[in-house]
Amino acid sequence: MIPRTNANTRRHETSRAVKPLVSIITVVFRARQDLPDLIESVARLKNDKNVEFIVIDGGSQDGTCELLSQYDSVIDYWVSEPDKGIYDAMNKGITVAQGTFLFHLNAGDRLLHIPFRELEAAKSRHVDVVAFRVSIDGKHEFRPGRGIALRLKNTLHHQGTFYKREGFPFYDVNYRVFADFDANQRLVRSGARIEIFDQVVASHQGGGLSDAHTEANVSEFFKVIKRNYGWTHLPPAWLICKWRGMKTRLSMMRQRF
Repeated sequence: MIPRTNANTRRHETSRAVKPLVSIITVVFRARQDLPDLIESVARLKNDKNVEFIVIDGGSQDGTCELLSQYDSVIDYWVSEPDKGIYDAMNKGITVAQGTFLFHLNAGDRLLHIPFRELEAAKSRHVDVVAFRVSIDGKHEFRPGRGIALRLKNTLHHQGTFYKREGFPFYDVNYRVFADFDANQRLVRSGARIEIFDQVVASHQGGGLSDAHTEANVSEFFKVIKRNYGWTHLPPAWLICKWRGMKTRLSMMRQRF
């Protein structure tokens, strides 16, 4: 048995004769307390034939390696080493993935359902992106969308979207928060086929980096849109952001009173 006491430990099963349908990729850093519930949620639904589970840790020294070694029967591949940020870690996961579809879950998320039937059908129809709903904080559901709306806001939630691995554009690590939005837009521009379903597949806790309306985040958001669709899409995107911000403030006021 390979010792797992340092931050550069890894484990990888031999290449499968039959590729799994889904590769679930989890990237973490100093999230020892949040990992067990996520891993258990995957373990309850994981089918070894159809599901591959990958964990990429950024070199945590909080007991994460020891925890991962306890779940060898669930995790197919894990590594703990320094990276250049969340999207660099996600790219590492994609590089070693063997599944037909890629699916991202992070610490704090919970897997609720694996849509095997829909994914098998999408595979046979050569669909590139299969999107489902996500429960946000147990209070409301994020409903995915496609079409022109994706030019102005990110209508595909990461924790609800399955991406065909073959042909997927790796995440641009120059973006700190919205590389997933950028990848979604690039997929649409390349003519990717997208299918939308109503099932809820995961739960997600809000309050992450992309939810923080800092000046840097807003600047990066508009930079993505400008890069992929040009200046003409910035004014309507700005109006949508203002409208969403006003709705959030009104909701907070109603909760107070």
